[in-house]
Amino acid sequence: MMNAIREIYEDAPESIAIPESFRHRRVEIVLIALDEIAAEAVDANGWPVGFFERTAGCLVADPIERAPQGDYEARKELE
Repeated sequence: MMNAIREIYEDAPESIAIPESFRHRRVEIVLIALDEIAAEAVDANGWPVGFFERTAGCLVADPIERAPQGDYEARKELE
């Protein structure tokens, strides 16, 4: 599980490097330990190894059904 620290400031602090456009505005700062993210192996396309094997078919018991879309409206022909 990834650990993160989230903090909302009403006035962006000057103690960290942030763009000037963010100064003196309400901001949320999120700190994430990157070594936890880097520990997950990825394939050549950047997807977590085994992602598709873990998720393929996960909605078999609850399939998504498309609702009726209705009829097309009658429109004038373009001239």
